Amino acid sequence: MCFPNKTQSYGKDLLYSEIIIPDYAPRDYLDLTTLLSAIENAEKRYDARTGRTVRLTIPNDREFSDKERIDLTRSFVKNVFVSLGMCAIMALHVGENGNPAWNNPHAHVLLTDRPVDSNGFCSKKNRNWNTVEQLNKWRAAWAETQNRAFKEKGLEMRVSHESLEVQGIDREPTRPLGRAATALDRKGIQTEVGNWNREIEARIKGREEDIRLRRQKRRERGLDRGR
Repeated sequence: MCFPNKTQSYGKDLLYSEIIIPDYAPRDYLDLTTLLSAIENAEKRYDARTGRTVRLTIPNDREFSDKERIDLTRSFVKNVFVSLGMCAIMALHVGENGNPAWNNPHAHVLLTDRPVDSNGFCSKKNRNWNTVEQLNKWRAAWAETQNRAFKEKGLEMRVSHESLEVQGIDREPTRPLGRAATALDRKGIQTEVGNWNREIEARIKGREEDIRLRRQKRRERGLDRGR
């Protein structure tokens, strides 16, 4: 896994970036160049993994301001990852779309593989951070964090970290577009994945419309019987 160098761009749609470290970590780690050098120097093997990247999908709702999105993500990263002794490089992106309602705001969080103390990075890595069980706990924690924010806003929408199958939802999953396909889609150029997702969305909307019409007819029949 590669961390960005000091000249690497975070992308044109960057909303916010920040380095977050534990309170007891060396203060000069708040400088990107210093932090990256410390991460590399902590490794003895040339092919050693230096960290992991976590992608967080951020609520895209007009009820949330950019500041609230930043605060929500920063708080989660600090409480869930940095509290364990990790250093985090956080970058929030707008995920711009031609229609702002379809923006896909998200965050890329680069996390160190070694815990840090007041002297720098520890000699041993925490292998528990790499387990599937731990990853699922983090995913569940992010879903809970978002749902809590939705509830505080009085919004009915909820998210889940589980697959549709596990949730018992009989619905075809869409596929992630990826950066290249997203760029083509914005230009009006059709892609296989984009067409696949549009077909699924059309079928979902069709079924939802059928359900709505059936419910409306039942209500109308009930009103007729009551007259």
